[in-house]
Amino acid sequence: MEHRIFFLLLGVIVTFCDVTSEETFRLKIGIVGTWTPVFDELLRTIGLSHPWRIYNITTAKPKSQYDKMLKVKDFLTDNQIDVILGPYDDATGIVADKLRVPYICTTGSKRNLNYTFQILPPLEDFSQAIFDMTKSYQWDKVSLFYDDLRGVYIMEQLLTNHDMMVKSWHVKGGSDIKAVEKQVRDHLVRMRQAFVQKSIIFCSKEHTEIILDQARSLAMLSQPSEWFFYDPGDQLVPVFKNFPDVFVNFTVFGLMEFDSRNEIASVDDSRRLNISLAADSLRLLNATLPKAVEVQRNEAAFTIAEELRKIRIPGYTGDIEFGPNGRRYNYTIKLSEIEGLDSLQIFVTRHHDVWKRGFLLYHVGVWRSHSNSLEDKIHFEEVKRLNRNYSFPLKGRTVSVVMILEKPFTMQKRDYMQRLGNDRFEGFAVDLITEVAKMLDFNFEIYLVHDGKFGTKKENGEWNGMIGELLAGNATMLVAPLSINSQREEAVDFTKPFMTRYISVLMRVPKSEQSYFEFLNPLHHNVWYCTFGAFMMVSVILYFLERFGIRQNKDYPTISFRESFWFVFGSLLQGNTDSSPSTLPGRILTSAWWFFALILISSYTANLAAFLTVKKINTPIKSVTDLASQTKIKYGTVKSSGIMFFFKNTNIEHFAKMWAQMSEVDPSSMVDSTDEGFKKVKDGNYAFFWDTTVNKYKTIEDCQFMEIGPHFDPKGFGIGVPPGAIYREDLSMAILKLSDTGMLHQLENKWWPSRSCPDLSKPSADETSELSIDSVAGVFFILLGGIALAGIVCGFEHFAKVVKKAAKTNKVEKNVNGKNSEIKERESFL
Repeated sequence: MEHRIFFLLLGVIVTFCDVTSEETFRLKIGIVGTWTPVFDELLRTIGLSHPWRIYNITTAKPKSQYDKMLKVKDFLTDNQIDVILGPYDDATGIVADKLRVPYICTTGSKRNLNYTFQILPPLEDFSQAIFDMTKSYQWDKVSLFYDDLRGVYIMEQLLTNHDMMVKSWHVKGGSDIKAVEKQVRDHLVRMRQAFVQKSIIFCSKEHTEIILDQARSLAMLSQPSEWFFYDPGDQLVPVFKNFPDVFVNFTVFGLMEFDSRNEIASVDDSRRLNISLAADSLRLLNATLPKAVEVQRNEAAFTIAEELRKIRIPGYTGDIEFGPNGRRYNYTIKLSEIEGLDSLQIFVTRHHDVWKRGFLLYHVGVWRSHSNSLEDKIHFEEVKRLNRNYSFPLKGRTVSVVMILEKPFTMQKRDYMQRLGNDRFEGFAVDLITEVAKMLDFNFEIYLVHDGKFGTKKENGEWNGMIGELLAGNATMLVAPLSINSQREEAVDFTKPFMTRYISVLMRVPKSEQSYFEFLNPLHHNVWYCTFGAFMMVSVILYFLERFGIRQNKDYPTISFRESFWFVFGSLLQGNTDSSPSTLPGRILTSAWWFFALILISSYTANLAAFLTVKKINTPIKSVTDLASQTKIKYGTVKSSGIMFFFKNTNIEHFAKMWAQMSEVDPSSMVDSTDEGFKKVKDGNYAFFWDTTVNKYKTIEDCQFMEIGPHFDPKGFGIGVPPGAIYREDLSMAILKLSDTGMLHQLENKWWPSRSCPDLSKPSADETSELSIDSVAGVFFILLGGIALAGIVCGFEHFAKVVKKAAKTNKVEKNVNGKNSEIKERESFL
């Protein structure tokens, strides 16, 4: 009996000791870094199956890495730490490995330590997943945006695929957001120039948002662009909230289902990954405690480590299993696609879920880490996508349309001050948007650009003018004679061109030159000299032929030297003379002279009719290229216009020479507006480069202007819309329909009618005019001169005759007086 009582008491004591031992077992957990609040909050929420105590592992200002390891060793041994949780620390990992204390780290580690277990998969696994995805999608070009050294590792992995071109863009952070945005925009522009449409974003949340914002401004968030995001823990959820209007799929890969919710993740999205990793650490630890409490206290840490090597449990970040090196093994990376939803109403199906923030979410597949072949690693699910019933987004709305005053595209009516709204304006652009609005069923309000500029990129990267209005969101579209070029295309989107424009030169019509001796113009001055020489030569030769030749009729009077000149001159003017050649040589020479005079007078008469009745202009500039070889006439265009940038960027020699003249030699030739350019042209000695559409209208409106060709640099005029605007294609289709129906041609004929001004460069019967006194005044002057000369000669001859008569009379009188005196002498002598 006593023996039985003794053994009974012994059993009770042993049982009591065992129970006491279990109750007094308290798990000692060391927390690394600043993760103590996270674990403390989770332990209060989900707890552990056995009592615990948290120790914050701290090392006060270690002198070196070795000193830090010594302090960590003393801390772990003094407090008998059973397990370490938190982000990886190199000194803590090495000491834990030596003390055989399990270290469940929530971040990656570069070392392979026996007692370190990494819940977050290593970077090389994510890199391999990205590499496999690019091969599966068969991309031939890809851009990689990264902002830390992890991106370099990803780039190196992608470069091993020699069939794919990789463009990498390093996003450098900084406090200057504007500088970061400019840097990202430059990267995107160069990416577009390289025709790369597939992009991988391996950046922080802040930089990712900047990239997407700049991509949207460049209209790169639409087909055929594709965007791939590294987001292991839903950190990009608030970023995508700002882009509900994109119509391109975003592919996201991460450890967790994108935007999935659970009992521990209903917190700020930015902490969701860390909380999930910490929760998985506690879940692993909780699964190992049953074995740990069965061993002696000093073997608990070793037992936990051994159990972690064998364990496989589901976690918040997927199935958790560790390989021999303590790294996570046999897990999956989830692939999700996000599609812009806006206000569309959809139904939830088995293959997709709705993100109530404005996106349609598809879970499209997984990447398996434990598979060997590419086919086994990537598994795509069959996804039933929703069909979109697309409708024009501006239907029934009133949109703002920005324009610029430019004849004949947009003009204010004469009584615009008494009118309101769109009725104040008229022109080709007004009629065009009116027809488009009727076709697409929307309303519009026109307003003029405030700074009066088409749109130029300023030094700070911002745009002014109408393009600036689009980018600022003040206008829904612009309708104006705005040429489409590469720089503007980078900033905004354009529809199909509704008109093609060229560049031409506008000049003032030169004043026609009037001369009193216009009748002399039909013959060149050399011809006049030769004709006079022939006249003198024939006159002299005719005199000698008549003097030494044999006359057929002796009674016929001979031609004197003076009469020879008179006969030849009279024959030239088809006049009659009293004498004519009587010798055979003289008559032969006269026949030749008559034939010469006949041809000369006929040619002169024919040319004289054209010269005196048809108006002509002699333009100093025959073509555009003539401007480059002269300096008398200045030339220029509007500052910061598309035409100015053509001259600035051209490699054509004569255009480059013109740009040097305009920009450096004579900068004053550049004007601030088209009105100023037209005024300088009207003042004279100035040539203005501008669009042919505007120049042509100016020549129709004012006959003082003329257009010089040939036309060059063809470009299209299109309706501008903000970058990424989904209604651009609708506007383009409307323009094509207007072209097919002939409406655009009708509008052109309406605003560019036939020119009523005479084209003075082309003589024709319709452009002749009656002779003015200015044209024939020289003939009257010659007649008056002939009369005056004849009077002078007549007076001279009369004077000579009088003098000669008086001399003759004196001589007779002397002779008479002499004879009388002789008679008197004779009589006196007798």
